Amino acid sequence: MRRIDELTIEIDQTSLELEKTKHELNTLFRQLRTLKKKIESGIEVDQKEYEDCVFNNKLLQMKRRRLVTHLKFLNKEFYEILY
Repeated sequence: MRRIDELTIEIDQTSLELEKTKHELNTLFRQLRTLKKKIESGIEVDQKEYEDCVFNNKLLQMKRRRLVTHLKFLNKEFYEILY
């Protein structure tokens, strides 16, 4: 039972971190979309800011994928122990 409790805690923590990452991605995506609209309409934007947004977006997507994979692994282990 102890391992199940540890897994439950880790699953909860990973889920919270995943939700936080998704929220950050949504915020960054809106900012990136605004910058792209400005670029398309011919408004000049700070290229450094745009590149930073694109880079941070890629990093957050990688983090999200890592968390999803980790969560799947934890869930699999949890159910293997449980049943």
